[in-house]
Formats: sequence, structure tokens, C-alpha cells
Amino acid sequence: MSKFLLGRRQFALGAAAVATNALIPKGNALTMDVMVQATAADQSLEAKTRIAMAKLSASAQAEVEMKVASIFRKYGDRLSEEQKADIRRIMAESQEGLEKMRAFKLENGDQPADAFRAYRTEAKPAAAHENAVTKPAQSSSRKENK
Repeated sequence: MSKFLLGRRQFALGAAAVATNALIPKGNALTMDVMVQATAADQSLEAKTRIAMAKLSASAQAEVEMKVASIFRKYGDRLSEEQKADIRRIMAESQEGLEKMRAFKLENGDQPADAFRAYRTEAKPAAAHENAVTKPAQSSSRKENK
């Protein structure tokens, strides 16, 4: 007779699968509606990408295309079409912020706006207690040396 062993990882994985299955309504798991929503999401990603690219200058658009081409050259075979569209949108939307940061001129000697200061809270009663304990010991040893 074989023994049935279930480790904690297998149990956790099974519990997560059962909980997820309980939350999905019957008949909605993988229907045609989900596929239609996915294509609508792809179209909205493309629209968002076009809007973001329209806000950029020609040099910024060229920079976005270079970054996207570099990512696709490196990881393109591992990415789906939806992921590629999402990467293109993210790069286009983030380029506007990069352009604003690059427009702000800094000199080599400019200090940061905020300086980091770490504040320590010292327990005063404990420090006073330590000083009281160490002072008599020091004074008694000095008397012995004299």
C-alpha cells in the first residue's frame, strides 16, 4: 500500500487553485467574451501609445523607437504581442518625464534639494543609568591607584 504524502508547498498550491476556482463564476472561465476583451485591450494599448507618441518631439520619438528596438532585439522572442505593445506604450509615456528632467540644467557643484539626515532617538534614562554605574567604579579605581 503506497503512502500519500502531501508537502506544504503542494497543499498551498492546491488551496490557492481551489480558492481561485471558487471566485470565478461558472461559464466565464475562457469564453469568447474574454477573447474580445483582450483584443479591445490591445486596441486601447495601441491608442494610448499613439497618444503618448504624439506628445513627443521627433528626437524623443526616435529615442523611444531605439529603446524599444533594443528591448525587442534582446527579449523579443520571449514576449507576446500584448507585452510588446505594452512595452512600447510604457516607453512612450515615460519619455515625456525624461525630457522634462533633461531640460532642467544642473552644474557640477549644485547641491541636492534635500540633504539626508538620520536622527537617532537616544534613551536618556538608560544613558543616565549607565553613566551613574560607570562613574563610581572609575572613581574608586582612581582612589586605589593613589
